[in-house]
Amino acid sequence: MARFLFAGGIGFVTDAVVFFGFVYGFGGSIITARVLASLVAMTVTWILNRSMTFVDGRMQNRTAEYGKYLIASFIGMGANLVVLNEASKIDANFYHVPAYLLGAIAGLVVNYALYDRMVFNGHRSLG
Repeated sequence: MARFLFAGGIGFVTDAVVFFGFVYGFGGSIITARVLASLVAMTVTWILNRSMTFVDGRMQNRTAEYGKYLIASFIGMGANLVVLNEASKIDANFYHVPAYLLGAIAGLVVNYALYDRMVFNGHRSLG
């Protein structure tokens, strides 16, 4: 779990830089920023999770694995977006930081479960 949280931490920083850079640097919408930031962070975390967290469960076919990772990540992003969207309705005075954090937590929980069960399960039983 520590490696997953480390990879997630790097992904979180990457995500935050892209998200807040797009919203406040370019005046973009928070929903568009959420999607762009997620795509960048997904790629970063796939590389880290593949090389550190789920080493024993890696697939030989990296393309197929990345595809499964993106599908799982999009499901996690969906959870993130729902929470972000709802929380952002009441947190504008806080620069949407609470909404961002709550969405990230929702995505974290969903992503770990899906990565562990759906993506990086190549050398072990699903038990």
